[in-house]
Amino acid sequence: MKEKPPPKTRSYGVDPRHLLPMLRDLLELATVRLANGKTRRHVIQLGRSVRQHAFDARDTLPIIDHPDLAAFLGCNEPREIILPPIDTISLSGLGFVLPYTLLATIVSALRPKKIYETGTFRGVGTLTMALNAPEAEIYTLDLPEQYTDVEVETLSKGDREWVRLSRASTGFAFLGHPAATRIHQLRGNSLTFNPPPAFLARTDLCFIDGGHSYECIKADTETALKILAPNGVIVWDDYAWFIDGVSQYLTELRHSLPLYRIAGSQLVIGRFDREPIPTVS
Repeated sequence: MKEKPPPKTRSYGVDPRHLLPMLRDLLELATVRLANGKTRRHVIQLGRSVRQHAFDARDTLPIIDHPDLAAFLGCNEPREIILPPIDTISLSGLGFVLPYTLLATIVSALRPKKIYETGTFRGVGTLTMALNAPEAEIYTLDLPEQYTDVEVETLSKGDREWVRLSRASTGFAFLGHPAATRIHQLRGNSLTFNPPPAFLARTDLCFIDGGHSYECIKADTETALKILAPNGVIVWDDYAWFIDGVSQYLTELRHSLPLYRIAGSQLVIGRFDREPIPTVS
């Protein structure tokens, strides 16, 4: 095995040379850039970043660092990961690669034979999982092409916009790809979805990235726990300060299940050696 270099540890504090420039930049962002419509987005992004870091700092979930993910999943020799082309990743609308890098790392280490996903959207996450689990059958759930107001009444305004944007492009990233033969598109409302036992029993990995309301995240999690194989893994996306439903439900769920937040991300992961179906009221 290739010998690893010693870990890099920070042995110094705050460099005082950065303090005055930092204050100057903050002042500029809060005044000049805020007044300029063309650069106002940088101020908005700063605010989001500050709130996310504050959320991370006060969050009490235990942390898993990226290099420890493979070992956590029982893989002592991490495998190379495969990512879709950057133009495909851009279909997600996120604008960054890290979530797919982490998802690929989890899947390549776990090597699941069966995956269940809620929230297909344009299929970038689905394709990422398929590329890194070449033997897996993947079942991905999204709302029907034609849906009623009742089916989206629990969704947030942002979620409803994502639904509207994806109706004509659900799964676009994997359509026509060789891996698509192993991807099975399911249609339905996760609040009432009844997983077919013939297909979804003993699922190795569940990736929950559908509706972000408390009701949706609760329903998706309880479905995942019903079909999860012993020693199976669940990954939740969008554990963040601005998504109350996800953070509220997972904060409650952590009292009955071992959950970990992946450092520097909005992903939460749990590996379970039993098959409980907790009820969070």
